[in-house]
Amino acid sequence: MSTITISLPVQIAKKVDTEAKKQGFASRSEFIRSLLRKYFSFNKEELKFEPFVPRPLAEIETELRQTGKYNEKFIRSVIRGLRDNSSFYAHKTS
Repeated sequence: MSTITISLPVQIAKKVDTEAKKQGFASRSEFIRSLLRKYFSFNKEELKFEPFVPRPLAEIETELRQTGKYNEKFIRSVIRGLRDNSSFYAHKTS
């Protein structure tokens, strides 16, 4: 078995402990392993990785608008965030 380490805020760690005990798990690890098993068995088709294909920011902006789910302020903030903070999109124009 391989070991991984995760950091959780104290409040979440307490919830994990409470839920693990409530459901009869011997430890946090058993509880989290159970969650991961459920996740991976439930989401088998969703776990396919796709290669990153860069697209123009203008195209991303247009697609966000077309969904009708987001207001203009949010769309502008996403595009600005990609342009200013993403290693791929930084300093590129739309």
